[in-house]
Amino acid sequence: MIPADVTSIIENSIIESNRLEFKKDWNPEKVLHTICAFANNIDNLGGGYIIIGVGEIDGKPIDFVGIDPDSVPRIEKELFRLCNTITPPYIPEISVETYHDVTLLVIWAHGGESRPYKCPVRIGTKKNDNIEKAFYIRKMSNTVRATREDEVRLFNRCSTPPFDDMVNETASITDIKDWLVRSYLQRVNSDIDFDRTSTLDLYRSLRIVRGPSESLRPVNVGLMMFSEKPERFFPNAHIEVAYIPDATGSGIEEGTFDGPLDFQIRDSLSFIKRYIVEKVVKVPDQAEAIRVFNFPFQAVEETVVNAVYHKDYRIPQPIKVYIRPESLTVFSCPGPDPSITDEMLSEYDLMCEYNLNGRLGDFLKEQKLTEGRNTGIPKVLRSLESNGSEPPIYETDADRRFLRVTIPVHRLFLDRNEPSVMDVPRTGTRKNRNPENTKDAILESLRISGCQSGRELAASVGYSSVNNTFRRCIRELMEDGEIEYLYPDTPTDRRQRICLSRHRVAQKNI
Repeated sequence: MIPADVTSIIENSIIESNRLEFKKDWNPEKVLHTICAFANNIDNLGGGYIIIGVGEIDGKPIDFVGIDPDSVPRIEKELFRLCNTITPPYIPEISVETYHDVTLLVIWAHGGESRPYKCPVRIGTKKNDNIEKAFYIRKMSNTVRATREDEVRLFNRCSTPPFDDMVNETASITDIKDWLVRSYLQRVNSDIDFDRTSTLDLYRSLRIVRGPSESLRPVNVGLMMFSEKPERFFPNAHIEVAYIPDATGSGIEEGTFDGPLDFQIRDSLSFIKRYIVEKVVKVPDQAEAIRVFNFPFQAVEETVVNAVYHKDYRIPQPIKVYIRPESLTVFSCPGPDPSITDEMLSEYDLMCEYNLNGRLGDFLKEQKLTEGRNTGIPKVLRSLESNGSEPPIYETDADRRFLRVTIPVHRLFLDRNEPSVMDVPRTGTRKNRNPENTKDAILESLRISGCQSGRELAASVGYSSVNNTFRRCIRELMEDGEIEYLYPDTPTDRRQRICLSRHRVAQKNI
């Protein structure tokens, strides 16, 4: 089983191009080398996918020829034999998928637990114990044989496994909550039939537990995403937001957001939206007014998500967001990789070949919360530029212990006497909203954020509480088959969430 939707993988909406390899037909030697390279996962990107039955040019799919379904058992048998030649032993996940009415074979080669791996340079027709083997790695979108320098780097990386992929010996498998896993799988439209799959098989397919059956333990990323209180295992793993209207400190409004990391991102951003304001400036002799925001939301969103993605969860420091009249600041630990110089920082070049939380990035990418392609900062810069704002300020210390990102307020918001200006709140309002508008808002919120509790959903569409109007809209949407309960047999379950119905999710993906 593969954890992601095959359409999203092929259309490259959640998987970076350097983690995808298309093969028009079965080429055992090249496939073996690429499996070995993905398993070595030298840059901690989470391995990759090989899709057989797709022609490509420069890594872009152009021809969906498919494979003969009758050939699948033979290919699977040969693939198993080939993978037994990898040292140490490594077996990827295999899935037969249908896309554009053709049959494809998808091989998911995740980062291996016993890295580094080597495999035969050539595939012979006869068994030969002295066959030459070599290490293979990914360089950009290519599978290459590792040089001596590459091998040194590979061994260094393998000596310190990523923290998010380590087994947590202090936690129990019961600390991972089944309802959070199933809710996540629905949000990402996973091909896994989670209604018919046992809980342990779900956990294993997502690689969030490891160990023998009698002593399974959660992996850290499983606790970050699917435990109700990650702070039990990662102290201060939460987001603090403070709105500070003036230097005296009076009128401060604060929010602390904990729980699964993707929940933290969505909830903190919803809180921050309250303080994003639009200005409409009427320009003389011009029909169209100028519209700007104090802080463009996309820039804020990318900055907060990057802080969560790149945080070191061994450091007991929360992510902090300060909203002031003149700026919005996001503080996180640690700072940029030591390989990034002060000059690179001043030029907004924070690209690093090694991801601190590659597994976490996968889970965030599949929910479209991040892309993980070093596009976050360029998006921030574009968003600020299009809004007419000044560029951000990135600061750290000599030891790279922290990163402080400051987004300056748009200059029009500094002049309170600006004529012909109207401040418009960014957040939605329920004034003059009829039930049909509310229903549309509910469906849009579920489409963007996935399953939510009744209280969360009411807040997301502008209600301060679950009132009678909101309840009526929920009831009518359920009667129309638009939405459903995550646990339909037990509506009062404390874990209950409201979700888009299966048929609506299917329509969305067509």
